[in-house]
This record gives sequence, structure tokens and C-alpha cells, in this order.
Amino acid sequence: MYDALYQMNVGLDFVDPTSTNLENYKVLIVPALYAASDALLTRLNNFVKNGGHIVYTFKSGFSDENVKVRSTRQSGIINEACGISYSQFTIPEQVSLKDDPYKVGKEQNTVKTWMELITPTTASVLAYYDHPVWGKYAAITENKYGSGLATYIGCITSDAILKKVLENAVKKAGVWGADQQVSFPLITKSGVNQQGKTIHYYFNYSSAPGSITYPHKAGKELLSNASIAPNGSIALEPWGIKIVEEN
Repeated sequence: MYDALYQMNVGLDFVDPTSTNLENYKVLIVPALYAASDALLTRLNNFVKNGGHIVYTFKSGFSDENVKVRSTRQSGIINEACGISYSQFTIPEQVSLKDDPYKVGKEQNTVKTWMELITPTTASVLAYYDHPVWGKYAAITENKYGSGLATYIGCITSDAILKKVLENAVKKAGVWGADQQVSFPLITKSGVNQQGKTIHYYFNYSSAPGSITYPHKAGKELLSNASIAPNGSIALEPWGIKIVEEN
């Protein structure tokens, strides 16, 4: 999940249950949160209810903080925000997603290692399994809860599918912007220096030349001292870097 976000130039922080500022984020990515207290899961439900977006994966909410498996239908407390339930899971063999919903092609439209047999309650189904027996079960769902949205991925997908799911979630949360028009091998990062000026870094992790359309305020490229205009083109040589300081 980190790799997919990195390749799309979606910046992120790592947070944990002790973080006091979870509610300041627009999107939380929650991978395989197997052991979690009732209080934490209720907090995550409230995050969605109050307008946040969460992307969960399989096995989230499965046990309490002492690794005692919850006796309710899985995925326990977060079912409320996710609008789903399941009581069965299995190991997929030659399983894909029905009708290639993310348009990634036959080789990438795959499910591997783990799959939960999800029944939606209030959730919309984004993808069903393509299987003669398990085809009635959902693989990926999305649920409106309060003012927010919860996406649940009930299986291990290909990297291509995962990237599409995360892209959709980020767009719906309203945090898809100019930097996301650039993708790997062209990587961009931003920060603020000690003088309070915004700095943009552009990296070309490739042996081929690349270029980006600069989407920010006018500035200066610090390595060459060249002026950079908004919407101007910046060339990146193979394995090159450019650093732009906004005026």
C-alpha cells in the first residue's frame, strides 16, 4: 500500500492508536489491523461518521487488543461503518474479480493468498469474486456512513488493482491534486525551509529523460539558478533532480 501511494506521489504520515490528531486527516489507510481494542475501532467508526475516509484491508478488527477473536460476525465493530459482514474465508485458487472492474487486464485481475466471503448490508459492491461457488460474495466494498466513506478490501489483490482502489479513495476524499498528475518514475516531494519558503523536489528514477509541467507558484531552480514559471516545463535528465524554491 505504501508503494502504491508513493508511486502516485500521494504524501503520507505513519500514525498509530496513540496519535491524538487522527481526526485531522482526510484519509486513513488501515492495513490488516488484526488486533485492536473496542475503543480504537469505535474511534475509527466515528472518524468515518464525521466525514473521514478509511480504506481497510482483510483481517481488520478480527480480534481485541489481547488477540482474542471476536465472537460476533466479522469484521466486528467496524461492520457498522463498512456496511458488511462475513463468517467465512478461504485460500483462493485461480480466482479473479468478476468482469475486471478496474480494467487492469487478465494477468493483473487476480486474487491470491487470502479472501473473505463478504456479504454487504448497506455497502455498495465495487468488485465481486469470479468463481463458480464464491461468485455471490463481494471482494471489495464501499459504504457511506455518516458524512464519510469506508472502503473494505477483503482479499489480497494484484498491485495494479490495489493502486486503482487507493487512487479512487484519495480522489473521493478530495486530496488528489497537481502533484498526482506525475507518477513513478517521476517522484515529487515538497517542504518548507527555514526561511518559510516552499520547496519542491523532482526526482527522475529512470535511465530515460523525463519532464514535468510545473503546477505551482513561480520560483527558482536552485541547482541551476533558472527562473521557473507556473505551468512551465521542467526537463529531468536520467537519474536527475531539480529543486524549485517558490518566490
